Amino acid sequence: MSVPPPEKLPPGHIPTATSIWTEGRAIMDLVLDFSFQRFVTPRLIRILYALSLVAATLAALGWMASGFSVGLFYGLFTLLTGPIAFVIYVLTARVLMELILAIFQIAENIRKD
Repeated sequence: MSVPPPEKLPPGHIPTATSIWTEGRAIMDLVLDFSFQRFVTPRLIRILYALSLVAATLAALGWMASGFSVGLFYGLFTLLTGPIAFVIYVLTARVLMELILAIFQIAENIRKD
């Protein structure tokens, strides 16, 4: 059973265990490719972005919770600035991930010529 690449899956598709396993095997094949003919970063970028979202969420929640241990007004300040910091971090992470992907796409296009 072949699984279509993530770009060709219908919107709202929830990956199954089989598709996750297939994706994991494909990434391991790329990681263990000692000829370096293909790039692994474009396939890992989704995982890195998901990890950065988890880190941003935990950091924002930790920031907001720790503010109340200092005092009420500081807690209210962190309660307001936590979501703003979260959005700024997520936007920055997204731009950096897209920049990395653009660099790899340029490298792949250069290699084809």
